[in-house]
Amino acid sequence: MVISRNFQGLFESLNETVVLSLPKLKENAIKINFTGSHEYKTVYKQEPLLPFAASEVFNAPIHRWRRLTALDENCKAAYEITFDVKGSNLDFRPGDTIGIIPQNSQSDVDNLLEHLNINDLADINYTISTDAGKKGVKVPPHIPVESTLRHILTYCVDLRGVLKKLFLLSLSMHTKDASEKRILEYFSSKEGSIAYTTHILNERICLLDILSIFTSCKPPIGLILEYLPRLLPRPYSIANSDHENSFIKVCFSVMDIGNNRKGVTTGWLEDIIIKHDNCDLEERMKNMNISNVETKIPIYIRKNINGFCLPESLDTPIILIGPGTGVSPFIGFLEERRNIQKKNPVTKFGYAWLFFGCRNPKYDFIYEEELNNFLSNGVLNELTTSFSRCGNTESGYVQEAIKQNSEKLAKLILKGAHVYVCGDIKKMAPSVREAITECIATYGDEVNEPEEFIANMIKEKKYLLDIWN
Repeated sequence: MVISRNFQGLFESLNETVVLSLPKLKENAIKINFTGSHEYKTVYKQEPLLPFAASEVFNAPIHRWRRLTALDENCKAAYEITFDVKGSNLDFRPGDTIGIIPQNSQSDVDNLLEHLNINDLADINYTISTDAGKKGVKVPPHIPVESTLRHILTYCVDLRGVLKKLFLLSLSMHTKDASEKRILEYFSSKEGSIAYTTHILNERICLLDILSIFTSCKPPIGLILEYLPRLLPRPYSIANSDHENSFIKVCFSVMDIGNNRKGVTTGWLEDIIIKHDNCDLEERMKNMNISNVETKIPIYIRKNINGFCLPESLDTPIILIGPGTGVSPFIGFLEERRNIQKKNPVTKFGYAWLFFGCRNPKYDFIYEEELNNFLSNGVLNELTTSFSRCGNTESGYVQEAIKQNSEKLAKLILKGAHVYVCGDIKKMAPSVREAITECIATYGDEVNEPEEFIANMIKEKKYLLDIWN
């Protein structure tokens, strides 16, 4: 791991005589008592709520899957999964999202148990208690008061969460090697703030990384459960209309989070679909039916708090901006318009303009066939593409394409078009807003304050965001 090489310099440069300003550390107060029973049982003091839940959890089989991007090292793996939700209470409409309740990989769980030398306790029921003599001590709400360690480490805690300073300091208290202990203390200290940001935050170092680097660190499991955050559901945009409530489609890119690890949820889903595929690599590109697989994915419908849905009036123009997998909710939008069109061919729709971007159309132009079909049947009027790794294209990014179409876009917006932006919150969404503001500033003659104009669109739910980190 790259960071381990950098630690050597820290070991050598950190003077043992330097007094470190360390935060006040509370003593671990969680006590785990093993009952000796192998009878599986999980009990919460009060079961934690699901974030933004608009439905009960449904354990959905994977009906089909397909890879959307090419099998090439030049692009991320992106997949579409179709969940079979027949018999569920999952009521949705285009623009909604589902929460997928993930689990940690078995290899991560096994490695942690082995490092702590508690393999023999992994499947024995426990009860948790707290020290009655200490005030304000509580069992974290996401930790069951009765369960097994394997269950908790698999389903309840986020093993990939970035470690806070207090956690690092607590870990240092259970580190035998003096040099390793000193570095963990340094990361926790006021003097080590820059090093903490550089080596821990920026490198997204988690507990698993720390234990593999600082091998003499062997904390009690109670301390780990006290500090590890909850393993939260991950939101995914629904990529189909509600015309057939029997299925829900989502698409996702498999995230590389560094240190040879994939995203918790995307890596887990990829493992499931690949594990049950006995075909060669070329066959993986095709639609695969794995409805016979027993694995079921716990999902639920999330509240659409932002109102990210089609306008009530069908003749309202819509501008859809979604690079990469950000296009997924717009597939649902356009599919919905197509379903309405089939029922009533004379329906008049507002102008629909989609801005899509990816690296290279040969590798990761996802949903290309579907988008061209929407164009040919008239539910999509204009498709503008941007390719960041092709030198012969007019624009590399969607925000550049927006600026190149400033006048036409400004006129549509001033006529009441709704703008939808889906994708990355850090770079894409702010850049798109800046580009649209510039369009209004240049061609919106009657608009005195373009930024205020966009802010009002957001308040009136005419500029809608579905964005993520």
